[in-house]
Amino acid sequence: MADRAAKLAAQEEKARREKERQEFMAAQELETLRRAFKRLDKNGDKAIDVDELLAELEFLGHSLKPSEAALTIWEVDDDADGVINWDEFRQIFFRIRDDCQAGGCEPRKLFYVIEFLMNDKNLSGSMDLDECCTLLYGRYGKAVIDEIVTEVFAGVAPDQKSVSFSTFVNIQKKAAKKISDSSSGLVLSSGRMLPQVKDLKDRLDPTLAHLFHN
Repeated sequence: MADRAAKLAAQEEKARREKERQEFMAAQELETLRRAFKRLDKNGDKAIDVDELLAELEFLGHSLKPSEAALTIWEVDDDADGVINWDEFRQIFFRIRDDCQAGGCEPRKLFYVIEFLMNDKNLSGSMDLDECCTLLYGRYGKAVIDEIVTEVFAGVAPDQKSVSFSTFVNIQKKAAKKISDSSSGLVLSSGRMLPQVKDLKDRLDPTLAHLFHN
């Protein structure tokens, strides 16, 4: 009886610690997300507009037309006011992150910007390669990402292997195309089966469709 009680107490303590760990990680993630919002909110008016998005992308060395930036905002602007406030920003991130994990087709252009900024820890406009790979393994699979990263960084010295935003998008473009070109009966990282269909690359991530066409 005493052993059973001790075992139960140990299980409860383990569950309590795991809950605390999860809550701590969630709080950290939310704070990192808030910093990304503040970084995009250049004028401090608690909303992100097209000009602010373009300014950040320019800093990241990623060229985007104003019309494309406007579309990026419009795709996720639920109240259609032309800007993204904090509540929308937070909801966008968690909704699309969950959609990515499920292999869904939510618009991801702004999500990729948010995700990159959250991982640009020293505000340098680049992301650590190892962290980038770890992030994308769960989305596209380790084998796919490792092969693409080897290709993208061929001939680059180990100490220079940081990931720019354009490279971050390019790796995912290549990963989506590689999956679309593979045989039928695809298994996504989420475990969902996806049959081979025409224009699968667009269905996997329609927001990257323009990147597949010259």
